Amino acid sequence: MAMKIHWLPLLFLSLFLSVNFKGKAFELSSCAEISVITCSPGNESYSVYGHSAIRVKDLSLNYDMVFNYGIFDFNSSNFLYRFAKGETDYLLGVYPFVNFMEEYIEKQRSVYEQVLNLQQNEKQKMLNFLLWNARTENRIYRYDFFFDNCATRVRDVIANNVEGGIEYFDETPEKTFRDLIKEYQKQFLWLDFGIDFLVGADADRKATLEEEMFLPEYIMAHFAEARRRNGELLVMRANVIFSAGDNTVKNKWITPLGVFGMLLLWILGLTIMQCRKRKSGGVVDIVVYGLSGIAGLLIGWFVLYSEHPAMSPNYNLLWLVPLNLIFAFAWLKIKWRPVLKYYHLLVSVWLAAFVVLSNFLPQKFHLVFYILIAIILTRSLSHSLQILKERKG
Repeated sequence: MAMKIHWLPLLFLSLFLSVNFKGKAFELSSCAEISVITCSPGNESYSVYGHSAIRVKDLSLNYDMVFNYGIFDFNSSNFLYRFAKGETDYLLGVYPFVNFMEEYIEKQRSVYEQVLNLQQNEKQKMLNFLLWNARTENRIYRYDFFFDNCATRVRDVIANNVEGGIEYFDETPEKTFRDLIKEYQKQFLWLDFGIDFLVGADADRKATLEEEMFLPEYIMAHFAEARRRNGELLVMRANVIFSAGDNTVKNKWITPLGVFGMLLLWILGLTIMQCRKRKSGGVVDIVVYGLSGIAGLLIGWFVLYSEHPAMSPNYNLLWLVPLNLIFAFAWLKIKWRPVLKYYHLLVSVWLAAFVVLSNFLPQKFHLVFYILIAIILTRSLSHSLQILKERKG
């Protein structure tokens, strides 16, 4: 739901960032149209959810501009760190619609238009607001994936400038935020895996109808049926500006399920062999516990420091325990192992309880997570069984 700015030629970039680029209010003619533009999902991580923008067209004034709230600069300093921390600033860009279309045609992403049923004073009011919002001092905003993005900004600009507001068909919330984004992530399995890893329990709350419109295609769907307070349809006309072919990404064989499934089989085989030969397999334990501890620390950082919504609480911390990292370092000392071995027993009981009770937690867990749990359990149970045998003996 965003657009990188470095693809624009330098001359055009300077224009779109300039306050003087049609930045002053002017009177629209009676033939002016304001539309909601919806772009289909792309194949880059930042574009898999689609995109929304507002088009203002007045042919009598030779004016056809797009107001795009999805501009960011991936090359800006500390972008990835700031994005992870939830401190990413997006901005409103204004530039000719023909230039907006260039990227979507090049990327083979379909573009749809919904011309709004607006009164003349509403069109003028909306344009005045957009031009004010595009000023240097007003155009930057703090990006929030679920609640303040390129789509929600479009939704709010329209709703706030239609007299009397907009009426949507009442619907009982059925989908959670996680369900909604998974509709777009099903072709991007590693992205889906990573997001389920970091996004916590708040994403499993059911989204209201208006909240669903953080996704561009849901804006298009709900606007198509929305009405003004006087009963008239909000959308006067719908157009397909550009129809692209099928650019669906085919799932590759290297998937999270395949990779970690094979890893589980390898760990199982190795553990059985080590048990038969009565070997401890200390290196394997250090790697398994160490990596799970590092993963737990990563989640803990997002829970404590990220400003993104739905990062906390994250119940993945119940099975990716940061304490595992400390244990992994301690397990390096062979002389400590006779005492530390009881940690394996604790982990076995803890993870077994988590698997049983996970369906009762207010968070959905990715299928692959249970494979990862099985990998840790394989190591902890092998040691636990050895402890029980020793105690029996």
